Amino acid sequence: MPLCKIYSVEEIMDLTVKDTQDPDFVNIQIKGWQKFTPGDKERCILKLRELKSQRDGLAQSSALDANVLTDKLNQVQRSRSATPVRPPLEPDDPEGEQKQSHDALVKDNGRPCYPIELGFDVFENPGQYKELLEYWKIDKSSAKQVFLAQLSDWKNFRRNQQRNRRYYVPRNKFHEYQKILLERRRRHGLDGDPQLHKEMVEQSKLDDWMEYQHYKLGEYESLEKKLDKHEERLAYERKALAELCCSAFEDIEGLEFGKYYGMAIEWSEKEAKAEEKEEIAGRKLRMAKKRFEAAQLEELGERVERDSWIGWFTKEVELQRTRLDRLQGLANEARRDVKPYNQWWDAKRIEWEEKGWNGFTDEGHRLIELETSSAEFRARFDKMMELDQQAGKARDAHFTAGREVEFAEELLEAARTEDLAPTVERAALIRRAQKEIRFAESHVEEEQELVKVLDLKRRVLDDLHSIRIVKGKMKRHNVLLDWVERQRLELAADSASTGQRSGPRRSIRLSSGAYLRPCTTEASNVDHPAKRGARPQKLSTAKSILSPVYPAKVTKTTKHKGKGRQRPNVTHDTLPAAEKMNVDSSLA
Repeated sequence: MPLCKIYSVEEIMDLTVKDTQDPDFVNIQIKGWQKFTPGDKERCILKLRELKSQRDGLAQSSALDANVLTDKLNQVQRSRSATPVRPPLEPDDPEGEQKQSHDALVKDNGRPCYPIELGFDVFENPGQYKELLEYWKIDKSSAKQVFLAQLSDWKNFRRNQQRNRRYYVPRNKFHEYQKILLERRRRHGLDGDPQLHKEMVEQSKLDDWMEYQHYKLGEYESLEKKLDKHEERLAYERKALAELCCSAFEDIEGLEFGKYYGMAIEWSEKEAKAEEKEEIAGRKLRMAKKRFEAAQLEELGERVERDSWIGWFTKEVELQRTRLDRLQGLANEARRDVKPYNQWWDAKRIEWEEKGWNGFTDEGHRLIELETSSAEFRARFDKMMELDQQAGKARDAHFTAGREVEFAEELLEAARTEDLAPTVERAALIRRAQKEIRFAESHVEEEQELVKVLDLKRRVLDDLHSIRIVKGKMKRHNVLLDWVERQRLELAADSASTGQRSGPRRSIRLSSGAYLRPCTTEASNVDHPAKRGARPQKLSTAKSILSPVYPAKVTKTTKHKGKGRQRPNVTHDTLPAAEKMNVDSSLA
């Protein structure tokens, strides 16, 4: 049985395509879905679709069969969009896919994680690039398509840049965004004051990279918050188990992923069985209370005939069936009302797909956003969401009514089969019902206590499992942050060598060789003194967020959790920025 993970809206919006590759990303639920506004529901749906599209693209990037290629060509031919469509790659050309992603990344002034001249041989002998390549790997089937993963991440950053400017600039609050960025850099012990521009094309290459660093530091801080949340919950759950005199798996920390996951599934199954018993006990208690309610009816007389007793429960069944039929009609009506709107929405999505607007390319996203922002579209979509919500409530009411019919039939069956004389004192029926209530209440309390313990144990295992995953993500993310900071220092050194701040990105294009030179990591300079001598650089002697960049030059300090963690102390960067970056017009 898959382990179900529950996410909030904020957690859903923070997910990345790499999260969908985790072994625990099996079955998800969104907390409080029924209470969401239509806008929140739409945001979550679009985000999950985006993640699915990115994941599918990564999983299928290394190989495409002939049928898929034919479908893609047909889509291109059917497309009525003026947006140029990139021709499909050869089905057995993973190196071509890698190069295409690399070139697109470089064209947009991203920085590849290793020189492409190393080819796929780097995956066999990664050397200094090992940890960085591990960060960008998605799964075994697409492990070599790291540039595709980088390109996807870079495009997400570009969209983040645009969203921030769309929010802050019209409100005349762009200075607040700059302040947030600067405060985050100081929190993490990073020097350098980026000079952000409202127009992205006017921003220097170095400032652009520092904004990307801000973006990735934000992801790291989100992981820190998740870790704090899981650790706080774990402490609470263990305290609660201790108060119940139960063990809390104190001796299993540090197990492998599979152990935690297997144990969590095992205890989830135990909890599910206990919940079934609790439900049965609760149902018996409700039946006892209903029988007590019936026995108190004065209309039955002081002496109750068996047929009259059975007849009362027969009427209750008929009453519930009548209610079920009425709610069935309301549910059918609500379903008919929303059906035309659902058909319109399905047709609209098919139309976008035929036009090539998948919503996740920059141009497709822009065109869909343009169409969905019209007053006519919003009114129709909001009406669809309103009717869909009404239809959902009608379905729920009909389902509940069906359960009430089943409950009334159980009561009738119990009345027919119980050992009862043809005539019995009503007081005796009341005493019998009271005895049934006391016994059922005791049974319910026992089952509830067991479910509580099992639920706490299962949640302890869930949090231990999640803590291990989050710590692993933080460790991998820190590898990226180390690399990002080293790239910033190289950009600063390049800027210093020019002696002046560069012009607009659109006015300058570097050669491919110029892009490759700054992509060499400082670790490679240590291994190759000749390179380091070719262009002197001021190397940082700082400790990274989680691990040292240069172990031989760093004095290791004790690590602290969360906000108390020792931050790096990087020498203040007073160097001018590098040349302006070229931005794809579709991202502007």
